[in-house]
Amino acid sequence: AAGMAFPLRQSIPLSALGKIGGAFCQYVLAKYLFSDYAREKMKDNEWMGKIDKSFKSHPFGVALIWRFSPLPEFVKNVGPSLVKTLKTRYQLMAILAHGLPFTILWSFMGAETAAVARGGEASVLLKRLVAIISSVGLFVSPTLFGMWLKGLGDDATSESQ
Repeated sequence: AAGMAFPLRQSIPLSALGKIGGAFCQYVLAKYLFSDYAREKMKDNEWMGKIDKSFKSHPFGVALIWRFSPLPEFVKNVGPSLVKTLKTRYQLMAILAHGLPFTILWSFMGAETAAVARGGEASVLLKRLVAIISSVGLFVSPTLFGMWLKGLGDDATSESQ
C-alpha cells in the first residue's frame, strides 16, 4: 500500500519503519514483559528445549530460518522471545535481513500496481521479482524450515539412544 500511496523513494523507508519497527517492537515487548510467564507455562514442552539448544548453537541462522518460515507473523515475532539464550541483536539482524528485501519488493509492487491502474504496463523486472519471491516462498522457505525441524527431532532421537 505504501508503494501505491507514496513515491517509491518515500514508500520504502516508511514501509520499512512500519514492518521492521513493528516486528522488533513486538519481539522486545514479548521478551522483556511476557516471556517469563510464557516460559513458565511451557516449561514441560519438550520442543522448547530443542529450540533453545538450536538457537544457542546457531543464533543468527536459526533466527533467520524462523523469519523465513511459513509461520504466522505473530509467531515469527514473538516465538524467538521465549528463547532465553537468543540475544536481541541476532533477532534484530534477522528481522532486518528478512524485512528489507520484502519491504523493497512490496513497495515496488505497490508502485507498479498504481502505474498499471493508471493505464501503464507491469515491468519485466516486477514479473521476475514476483516469480523469484514466489519460488522462495513456496519451496525454499518451507523446505529449510522443515529441514531445521527434522534436525531438532533427529537430535532428540540420537540423544535418547
